[in-house]
Parts: sequence; structure tokens; C-alpha cells
Amino acid sequence: MILRPFRPRLRAGLLTLLCLGGGGLGFSAPAAAQTATAQGGVAACPDFAPARVVLDLQIAPLRTDYSQSIRQLAQKPGRRPIAGRTANSHTLGLAAIQYNQQWQAGVMTASLGQGRYCGAAQTLTVTFGYDERTVYVARELPQGSCIHGEVLAHEMSHVTVDEQLLREYVPVLKRRLEDVVGRARPAQGRSERQVMAAIEQPIKAAMRQLMEEFGRERNARQARIDTPAEYERISRSCNGEINRYLGRV
Repeated sequence: MILRPFRPRLRAGLLTLLCLGGGGLGFSAPAAAQTATAQGGVAACPDFAPARVVLDLQIAPLRTDYSQSIRQLAQKPGRRPIAGRTANSHTLGLAAIQYNQQWQAGVMTASLGQGRYCGAAQTLTVTFGYDERTVYVARELPQGSCIHGEVLAHEMSHVTVDEQLLREYVPVLKRRLEDVVGRARPAQGRSERQVMAAIEQPIKAAMRQLMEEFGRERNARQARIDTPAEYERISRSCNGEINRYLGRV
């Protein structure tokens, strides 16, 4: 089996932009093997069954956290400056997610004789989604106050965008991966490890491209929420109530 975890951390929310990170790689032995040798020579690759793609959607329960201060929220990782920030550039809230993408390929290999092997992917199982979701509202904003509600509503807009995008992207991801494994020919090499690496390469490249596309689309959609006009609206909402609490920072 080949296991490739990829765990970027994304941040989106009031006065916050997208940040992408990377993850580690792993490797393990083939899922199964069969022998297809011919006496005195190298046999041709057998006819492998078409690969099957299984995609598992993951959406973690949403948590709320009202215990972090404005200063603590400003120090959360993955943030960068945003043009048009208002409310004296204070971070009043944050919608933070961690999304998880990992894939596992079940590979059938065959010995062809004379130190040659071939193989093909039989299954490709992908888990994709959000395994951690937290909405923060700064503790300086009293729960139940008008401004607390405004900031919370803004952050929930980010949550809604994330959920909608994920559900839209899952069939795209599945269709693109089915195309990748459907076009792949059996790989040959001097060892099973070489065969596994050759099978892995197009899958790995496709997953990287798909995740980059997902990140760009998410960034664009979240930017439509985090606008100067929205920040200005929040700063002026509730009869300017926010100024009462920013004086404590």
C-alpha cells in the first residue's frame, strides 16, 4: 500500500487570509502480488482489473471558542495583512479550519521473470475534508452583545463558504482521479519498489494539482467576504459599539 498524507492548515476569517502548508510522505509494501512468468524468458504484463476510486468526505463538527483575546487572535499562525482593514486593524474573530487529504493505493504486482516486475493500481481510496473547524470571537466582545453577534455572523459566512465548496469539489476530485487511474498503463521495473514509484507518480502529481486548485478557489471565495466594505460595515454596526471594547486592548 502507498500512503500519502497531506495536511495543510487554512485560516479564513475577519482580517485573515488563506495560508497553505504541507505534510509528510510515507511508503509501504504492495497490497498483493501475483506471478506471471514464462519459461526461459520475460512474460508480458497480465491484464489487471481497472482501478476503482473511493472518496470519503470528512467534515468535523464545528467548535466555537470565545476565550481568546484580540491580541491572541492576532498571533494565530497563518495570518497576513489585508488591504482595507478597519476597526484599528484588530482581529475580532477568526474562522480556522484544518483540512486533511490523504490517499491510499492498493497495487497488484506481478513477477515477469529475469528480475522484471510490473504492476497497476487496483484501488485508490481518498479521504478529503475538514478534520478540525473552530470559530473564534474575541473575548473582549461580550456574548449576547450586538457586536459579538455581528462578528460571529461574519465568521459563520466563512464556514458556509467552506462547506459549500467542499461539497462542490468532491465530485470534481473523484472524476479527475478516475481519469488519472483510467489512463495509467501498467508500470514495469527492476523491483517492486520501482513499480510502486512509477504507479505513484501520476497520482501524486494529480493530487498536488487538485489541492492547489482547491486552495486557490477557496482563497478567491473567502476574499469575496473579507472586503474593505464589510470591515467598514462591521466597525460601524451596533452604533459603533466596537469602540467601547477596543479601548480595553
